[in-house]
Amino acid sequence: MSPLGHPSQSEEPPLSGLTWFCTEDNVLECRSYVNQEVSSLGLRAVWTPSDGALELNVVAVLNGMYDLIQLHRRGLRALDDVEEERLRSCSNADFLQLSNTRLKGQLELSKRENSSLLERERQLQLKVKNLQSGLKNEKEEVQRLQNIVASRASQYTHDIKRKEREFGKLKERLNQLLVDKKEKKQAMEVLNYIGRADGKRSLWKTVKTEARHEGEMYRMLLSDYDARQRDLLLENAEQQKVLQQMKRDMVSLLPSTTHPARRGEEPGHAPTQEDSEDEDEVFESSKEEEEASRGDPREKLTNSIRLKWRKLKSHLERLDSQVQVGEETQPDSIPLETHEQEMERLKLEIQQCRDVIQSQQQLLQQRLSSPCEEEPSLHSALMPGERGRPGDEWRMLEEQRTHFEKERRAFTEAAIRLSHQRMIFEEDRATWLKHQFLNLTPFTDHNKPQMTKSKSELEAASVFSPETSPGCQALQTQSTADLYLLPTPENRYR
Repeated sequence: MSPLGHPSQSEEPPLSGLTWFCTEDNVLECRSYVNQEVSSLGLRAVWTPSDGALELNVVAVLNGMYDLIQLHRRGLRALDDVEEERLRSCSNADFLQLSNTRLKGQLELSKRENSSLLERERQLQLKVKNLQSGLKNEKEEVQRLQNIVASRASQYTHDIKRKEREFGKLKERLNQLLVDKKEKKQAMEVLNYIGRADGKRSLWKTVKTEARHEGEMYRMLLSDYDARQRDLLLENAEQQKVLQQMKRDMVSLLPSTTHPARRGEEPGHAPTQEDSEDEDEVFESSKEEEEASRGDPREKLTNSIRLKWRKLKSHLERLDSQVQVGEETQPDSIPLETHEQEMERLKLEIQQCRDVIQSQQQLLQQRLSSPCEEEPSLHSALMPGERGRPGDEWRMLEEQRTHFEKERRAFTEAAIRLSHQRMIFEEDRATWLKHQFLNLTPFTDHNKPQMTKSKSELEAASVFSPETSPGCQALQTQSTADLYLLPTPENRYR
């Protein structure tokens, strides 16, 4: 420790290269130099020339040395502070550099996330556009189908109205004939006389001529009835041919499923061939629909059944090709039991169609054998007054009136039965049309479970059932009014 209480500083080597700053020879120069340096530092001079003495002022020298020591310590402290500040600023610079690097990484990550979100948004926008276009197409398809349904409904309404007008005309004609017959017995003049077909003049209206005309009318009715029965037999034969053709088509489909290698030899050319086959099928189906719309009802029925089974065949072939492609890509994706169940279902439908045809044949045979047995009763029911006519004119008129009342009641019952049968037929036809449109729409799911009745069963029920068959509907009535309605060709397909 120094005498003043301050810690003594360790001796340091001299700053200059000289070993001795002051010697006996240069005392004056050193003293003047020290005074100048001390004065330049703002300290009190250790020696003044006015003293005139060579001795130094010890107090001034010590004070100057103390001040120099303090200045030196301040300089050291300032140097330490500057060094500490420099280290702090270096650490701050390193921290800022690390923070900048971390923020750059976060910025790159956020940019990548932003780009991925933008790409996802673009894909979602494309998906939304595709869905909107698909929705628009589906709406257009639904509108087109609704227009078709409306047009066909209007067409059916017009047909029904036309049939009703024809039925009214026939009823008026029957009433006119009955009224003319009654007035003819009273010797009244007949209006709207219709001449003979051969253009000759009619004979005198006697009892014999009237009986002969009635016999000719009955023979004509029976001949028309036989011709109609023959037409029904021909139609039944044609339906059998159609069913045989469908059976051959189904049999031809069965071996095609056992040779998957032949159709899978050239997978590169399969899409173009299928596309061409689809285009040919669409063109042929459109042509057949146009031909079926121009033909008579029997040809329409036959062509529609052939067209439906052809579509079924093409659909099964397409499903078979899809199954083969799926087995090549994913061998265990589709089981074989599904195809076997489908084939069993189709075989069951064919067997049901055969049973319906056999029942129709039995009904036709019964109807063919019944007219010969009913002919005597028909003559006895229609001509009781003619055979037992007495000589009294009033009794004849009373019998004719009772006969006319019977005919009118029979005609009323026949009209009621005909209206009920027509109502049932229209309901069945509406149900069949609804199932047909639902099965022919392009946006139906082919993998749905089976309905309560398949499409072929509905067609077979609407075509071959005795209640709704257009060829067998008129066989339900057996009165005289029905026999009057038989010769007209329009009543054949009511």
